[in-house]
Amino acid sequence: MGRTVSRQRIYASLLALGAGILVYRSITLVSLGALYFNELWVSILLITEMLIDFGCLLSSIRWWISNDRAKATIALRLGAAAAILHALRVLIFVLGRVGPWINFDVRPEHRELHHERWTMTGVYFAAIMSILGVIGVIVIWTLIRRARRKHDTVST
Repeated sequence: MGRTVSRQRIYASLLALGAGILVYRSITLVSLGALYFNELWVSILLITEMLIDFGCLLSSIRWWISNDRAKATIALRLGAAAAILHALRVLIFVLGRVGPWINFDVRPEHRELHHERWTMTGVYFAAIMSILGVIGVIVIWTLIRRARRKHDTVST
């Protein structure tokens, strides 16, 4: 009757969704001129994150198609790297909107206009979502380590 969806496909779908959101956000930032008004090192960080996000998206789709746990390793590692790199980029963004380093991540000629673009609600939302992503990485990493220990204990 009904077809059951495997856990592997659910996990791969969720990872693809998260990576897709990050790819979309990165492309949006680039199309809005982020490479033009950000400092070079911030632009390089953005492009690096976008490439890792895209790799995570592709590897999670590969995992979904194969429906094989063995294909999850690369996708999960790229997902963790994407979440951590995104959190770092958001931390730089948040520090650039508050505190003593306002607009340190923006080229000097764009600082005045850039400061007016962001509301504190948007800054806080970005920070909270980024923190949740890192917590997710930590939770998944902990679960994988426990499963490996349990498997190693049972095999011995």
